[in-house]
Amino acid sequence: MMPRILLAGVCAAILPVALSFVHPFGNPRNVSGSPGQVFAGAQIPEPVRELVQRKCGNCHSESVEWPFYSRIAPMSWLVDRDVSEARSHMNLSRWDGYSNQDKLALLARLATKARSGEMPPARYTAIHRDSKLLPSEQDALYEWTKAERRRLRSGQ
Repeated sequence: MMPRILLAGVCAAILPVALSFVHPFGNPRNVSGSPGQVFAGAQIPEPVRELVQRKCGNCHSESVEWPFYSRIAPMSWLVDRDVSEARSHMNLSRWDGYSNQDKLALLARLATKARSGEMPPARYTAIHRDSKLLPSEQDALYEWTKAERRRLRSGQ
């Protein structure tokens, strides 16, 4: 009886570690080249750039601070999926690679989602409370996106 319990315990301990090497949604940790600066090429005040890096960068850039639980399955799968999906919508480390039309659309969407409180998502802010945008931060981000869209439209 005891060897079965011991074997089950060992398997229960090893399985999550072994599954942590499986990336069913791709491995967002594999980034080709060095990550670019957030909003490279944009005219963005440094405090707003730092705000975006701090509040949005863990999902929407290639400069992710991976928490310890992101290395253990099945949490690693959820984190990998979330980061991959976020980057597919907007990768701030690759900003200078977007066309002006794409930048305009992304800035409009960023302003709307940040101001409405949709971003960062509630399930992320539940764990990372300091990622929630304060009203003053929402306003600063909104005002900057408006100014940057104006600049892009004028062709500067």
